[in-house]
Amino acid sequence: MEAVPFRPLPPPQAAYDLQIPRVDAAGVRQTVNTGLDENETLWHFRSGWNVAALNCQLAADDPILTGYSALLTSQSRALSRANTAIDRKFRQNERTDRAALLARETHSTGVYNYFANPSARADFCAAAREVASEFLATPPQDIAAFATAGLQRYEQAFNRFYVAYEQYEQLSAEWDRKWGAQYGPSQPGWVALYGDGTRTPPGEVTAEATGFVLDPDSGAEVPVIPVDETVAATPVVQPVPTDAQ
Repeated sequence: MEAVPFRPLPPPQAAYDLQIPRVDAAGVRQTVNTGLDENETLWHFRSGWNVAALNCQLAADDPILTGYSALLTSQSRALSRANTAIDRKFRQNERTDRAALLARETHSTGVYNYFANPSARADFCAAAREVASEFLATPPQDIAAFATAGLQRYEQAFNRFYVAYEQYEQLSAEWDRKWGAQYGPSQPGWVALYGDGTRTPPGEVTAEATGFVLDPDSGAEVPVIPVDETVAATPVVQPVPTDAQ
């Protein structure tokens, strides 16, 4: 007899059904950090560092908060210029100042939520620690270049999660095709995606923030989501045939 494996699990802290940025025909993953100009790159880099300073809480993460404070102090002029340029860009794209403010707040919230993804927290914090330590050890002469390289390192952390999630999607789809009709309702992932015939599938599950901190410039809410990267509790049961008595 062929052994029946458990239905594949998503990466730790990830939902069974999650919408992630996809790679386009040119091989570029389309995220909130794709196609930015120099000012947007610096601002998104600052936003990511802001999220890391709030959400990376291990003892080893101390340089992140120290470095973020140093960034705000030493690069205040560059950050102010970037902020003003981004405000101007939103005003040019909207009919009123009110509409521009709302558009920017919505965009900023999306950026912060992107960086607060708990599934990529461990890799993101590790990247933020490295970037912060380098910033403190050797303050950059060219903040634009440093921000570009730093944002790319942040993106690599998230891309590793996306690649792992895409592998989960592929393996779970193969399991569904082969075993789903017989064993699906006994597997949490299957039930989350398709239901068990007695209730509506819950759909995507997202981590809830326990608090928010307002960005003083854009007014967006920076989510604070406590996550223990060392623990991932996902219930799994042995596959049981649907006709089992």
